[in-house]
Amino acid sequence: MPYQQIPRNRPITTLLKWFSDKKSGKVTDARKEIQRRFDYLDWRDQKRIILAFFQSGKSDREWAYGKIYRQWDDCYLEPVKALWEKYHENVCAWSVVQHFPIEYVRQNAALLEEVNGYYHLCQRLAEDATYQIDKSKLRNKEYLLVMLNTHRKVNEEEAKDIFFESLHNCCMTYPEWLFRARRKSRGEAFSVEDIEHMRSLIYIISLLGLDDVVEFIEDWNEHAMFTMYHCEELNGLDKEAISDDEYHDKRVAIGLKYLYLALDDKYKKPTDELPFKRLSETVERIGKAQLRNKSEKPAPENDEYKNSPDAPEILDEMMAKNPAIAKLVSSFTLSDNQETIKEDLPF
Repeated sequence: MPYQQIPRNRPITTLLKWFSDKKSGKVTDARKEIQRRFDYLDWRDQKRIILAFFQSGKSDREWAYGKIYRQWDDCYLEPVKALWEKYHENVCAWSVVQHFPIEYVRQNAALLEEVNGYYHLCQRLAEDATYQIDKSKLRNKEYLLVMLNTHRKVNEEEAKDIFFESLHNCCMTYPEWLFRARRKSRGEAFSVEDIEHMRSLIYIISLLGLDDVVEFIEDWNEHAMFTMYHCEELNGLDKEAISDDEYHDKRVAIGLKYLYLALDDKYKKPTDELPFKRLSETVERIGKAQLRNKSEKPAPENDEYKNSPDAPEILDEMMAKNPAIAKLVSSFTLSDNQETIKEDLPF
């Protein structure tokens, strides 16, 4: 293959000229090269590029918003403010919430929440110790992260409630967690830490300094695993000749069942309708799925079928009743003479 020389980089001034002139016919090429080289350019060139992209279409503006969010400079304050008040774009809101003066964020809190959500806005507003966090607008993990990032304290009982309420939700939405559970070797009991979401909650609780809560969760988990390890379902599962995927699915279903059963009654709801019964049915459905991949066994012989008239006798009867069938059979040179039939057949 012949050697291909890499072309030299064009001057950024030239690329910006092509990019800004929508009739140049070189906008796409200029955009690609600018974006490819941006992170390695001098700050002054980067600033010129950002301002040029601010004056372009939505996709170009969003690319520029993404760059300035991590490389903010107050020189962008007025251009971004003008763009935010004109377009109210989600990606632009990230920089407004994070980098604008707190007073401006407070004044525009309602619109910023509508466009960008409460979680990101809350973390900025909660920098003020007097700000009251609206827990009802946050998911459990989001609430713990806001408390962690704003250096606020969470009491032990509140942390326990958050953890076990989250575990209850996992048990009630089994199909969602089936594909997000950690795989293990056969014969091992299911652990609460096998669920990615619950494992991350334990980590956040530890970062909040609630070591006693982490220890309580670990003791509770060990008790649930011990019960699960000696249950009939798991012991029976180890004896089944099934694939690793089927084993994993059944193990998760059994595991969530016993994690649910180990929950304190205050974390269960009257409307649960015995979710572990539904999980057991799921286990049965998974077990039956493998049967669909096997060939069906031949049907057992039936005495009535064995004693039915032979095919030639049935054919004679049909020919006697219907002249059209008799004519059709004659055209095939078929007759009652077996020798004739044998000679006429091509095999």
